[in-house]
Amino acid sequence: MNADSHAMISIHCDHAANIISGVKSVELRRRFMSLPPGSRLWIYSTLPVGALVATATIIAIDYDSPSALWSRYQSEAAVSQTLFFQYFGGCDLGCAIQLGDVEPISPVPLDSIRRIRGVNSIPQVATKISILEASKFEEFRHFR
Repeated sequence: MNADSHAMISIHCDHAANIISGVKSVELRRRFMSLPPGSRLWIYSTLPVGALVATATIIAIDYDSPSALWSRYQSEAAVSQTLFFQYFGGCDLGCAIQLGDVEPISPVPLDSIRRIRGVNSIPQVATKISILEASKFEEFRHFR
């Protein structure tokens, strides 16, 4: 595990709930940053939840054509084939982030995330976060 690599990822609230419940073990993206396997993802569930709700470990990041990704991950993606190909419409290359060690956490609300990170907005896709920011998220969820 790469305990030094942390990122926050924004995930639609329905998909975040499916990740937490174990129905979804692969997050799909049209593009994604470079992170090593073992990196820790802090899952931000979009509004109406508006909070960090879980952490997960990146097992692997797989880049390939949408049709190849569908062949490999259709049972883990928790989306219909129609929605999958609509999402990847116009893309030659997509990304499947394989997730493991998903851990629901006490929610860290949007205002606390903003205060800890010193920013007004949450990234639309994902952003790397510092070890210090990750430790403050840990402290918040344990001592609020």
